[in-house]
Amino acid sequence: MFWLRALILAGTLTGSAGIALAEEYPPRWSPALSLNSLDDLERRVQAPLWNRAGIILARRWRYVGQGQAPDPVEPHRIVSCADYWAADLAHLKTGSQSDHNLLGEFAATCTALNALRSAQSARKSFVSDFRLDERAADVLPAGIAIPINPVEQRDIDTANAKGWSWRQWHGSRKSGLETALEATDGSVTFEWTRVRSRMEILASGDFSGDGVEDLLLRVSEWPGYAHASRSKALLVTRQKEGAPMHILSWPRTDETAIHDK
Repeated sequence: MFWLRALILAGTLTGSAGIALAEEYPPRWSPALSLNSLDDLERRVQAPLWNRAGIILARRWRYVGQGQAPDPVEPHRIVSCADYWAADLAHLKTGSQSDHNLLGEFAATCTALNALRSAQSARKSFVSDFRLDERAADVLPAGIAIPINPVEQRDIDTANAKGWSWRQWHGSRKSGLETALEATDGSVTFEWTRVRSRMEILASGDFSGDGVEDLLLRVSEWPGYAHASRSKALLVTRQKEGAPMHILSWPRTDETAIHDK
């Protein structure tokens, strides 16, 4: 998938209102976020992300008999990002593996919408030619990998600090990249020997205030049988053409602070 200059408003991203100067890169975002404009953000975080059924969380789930659906104890329904941020997630659980996976995607979307609050036009870009294809595995940092436990998180952090690429990280796990398949929605599935990763570019813009365009990614990984799918959103950028990407810290907002508690 190509990421072209701001004046070329084709592709998978929606541009902000108005015509930018040739040297500017205004914030853009994927149709997957269902966002009309940045002025629409407050309405969007209050609106249902997918449907009004949402995801049911509960303090605990009571299994009342063989073949019967679990019964939630003190249920809490998550429909919008506002619901998600207000929930006591440390003490709430989903009732199924599929809902757990869905909640991860839900959370990553909310993180992306929240980050867009701080998005500005960039004066220059070193990511406009970035493509989600097999070569991305050599450009993206090891830190985009999603761990299955705290020990693996420490290993990922160490590899990221060493400047390893995403491909090098997987290689250290005896996992090679087999294919990178683009879907009609612009997302790409990376089939590794030992894991499947799905990635999409949700937005671009200057999120750090340094005048350089950044990319907002959503990554999901499924390590295989007996493991849950995990998802996260993150910001990546680079400071010169052809350089490896690096991960940016999230811009601070009220909801970011709530998440960090």
